[in-house]
This record gives sequence, structure tokens and C-alpha cells, in this order.
Amino acid sequence: MTFRDHAGAVLAGVAAGFAGGLFGVGGGLVLVPMLTGFFHLTQHQAHGTSLAAIGVAALASTIVYAAHGNVAWATAALVAIGSVATARLGARWAARISKRALARWFAILLVVVAVRMLTRGPAVPAADAGRSVLGHGVAGLSFDLVLGAAVGLLAGFMGVGGGLIAVPAFTMILGMSQHAAQGTSLAVILVTAPVGAFEHARHGNLVGRVVPALAVGAAVGGPLASSLAQGLPQLVLARSFAVFLLANAIYTWLRAARGEDSNRQNSGLPATPDPAR
Repeated sequence: MTFRDHAGAVLAGVAAGFAGGLFGVGGGLVLVPMLTGFFHLTQHQAHGTSLAAIGVAALASTIVYAAHGNVAWATAALVAIGSVATARLGARWAARISKRALARWFAILLVVVAVRMLTRGPAVPAADAGRSVLGHGVAGLSFDLVLGAAVGLLAGFMGVGGGLIAVPAFTMILGMSQHAAQGTSLAVILVTAPVGAFEHARHGNLVGRVVPALAVGAAVGGPLASSLAQGLPQLVLARSFAVFLLANAIYTWLRAARGEDSNRQNSGLPATPDPAR
């Protein structure tokens, strides 16, 4: 790698770490497009390499959230346990099948969640940030494990940390504050990201030479954004996260459409007409 490549990787890591620390996500939605664009990695390589880097970003950011008491460790542990098997499964699927249909359904899910977060009133955190009306019994345990399975599947397949699902679930179902939800999500990513990265590496979809520079940048951007997030009002942070979801939904949908047109061109079929023309 040239100096320009190293510098670009550090900056990409900073951007991914900043997004992860500010919104409690892994940062893969920021990092994957950079890896395919600037570094010309394949889609599969970008997913695996992203997971390897965002684990570092999650670690650095979790430390800041934990220092402010905004990590529900018991919930994070249960969700992480539920994510282990499916993170590997998602990575295996990513190595075998097209992502277009899943990307579109994922974009729809993001829109639904974002609209819900924009229209709901200020959340009233539960007395126990790690558990809500589901209680500490079978219902709560089952929810954490099922949520973990969904988070792991998303992380392994899409090359992201899974926080886009975890954070809304923690706030709207478990009754956590936005800050606690984001910190707990980052703690979960500490497990899901390395597991998914390991499985991608087994399939040859991890470009190790880029990871150190990405990790350095993520280690800088994550704590900076995490510290900023602690000072933001909960409602402002929640609304900002909802806008972040909408932006990612639009990007995911358009990216799936571009992939479809590319597949049509490669197969000799006419591309989808541009409605703007």
C-alpha cells in the first residue's frame, strides 16, 4: 500500500468510527462503500474487511459509553450470545447469494423504524436500563436471544455491526434511553464483528493489509463521537439516529437498484429506464 492508501484508510476508519460512536452502530454502512470505491475491493471483501475494522471502533466507543454508565452489560451479553451462530451463517450466505432482495427489504425496515422513531414522543427509560416490561424471566431472555440472532445475521451478511436493529429494539421495546441503547449496541458489536470477520476470512473475503490503518482511524473517531454523544439531549440523539436510518435506507435501495442494472447489462438485458429522463 502507498502512503496515499494508508492515509485514505485512516480517514475511512475515522469516518466509520465517528458514525459508530455517535449512533451506536458498527460503522460498516459508512465503511463498506469506501472500501469498494476508494480501495476497489469486491463487495464480499468489503464486508469482511469492514467487520474486522469496526470491532476496533466498537471497543474504543464502548469504553466511553461504559464510563458514563450507558452500557447494560447483562442484556449485551445475552444478545451477543444469540448473535454468534447467526453471524457466521450470515457471512456464509453473503459468500453465496445475491444481496439485492435483502438490501431492499432491509431498506424498507429502516424506513419503518425511522418513521416510528421520528413520530414517537420522548422515551421514558425503564428503571433498569437493561430490562423493560418484558421482565427478567423467560420472555426477556427469549427476546434478547432472538434479537441477537437477527443482529448476528445482519452483521454477517451486510458487513455491518447490527446496531441498526439493536438500537431501535433497545429503545422501543426494552425502554432504554437512547444513550444506553447505543452503548449496549456497541458492546454487542464487540462479539458480532469479530465472529463475522472470522467467517469472511475463511472464505477469503478479508483484505488484511487494509485493516491496521482502518483500525487506527476507528480508534480515533470512535471515542471522539462517543464523547460528543454523551452531551447531546436524548431526543436530539434519537431524532438524529432516525435521520441516519432514513439516509441509509435511501442509499441501500439505490445501491440495490444500481446492482440490478449492472446485472442486466452483464447479461445483455436492457437496463432499467431512468425515470428522470
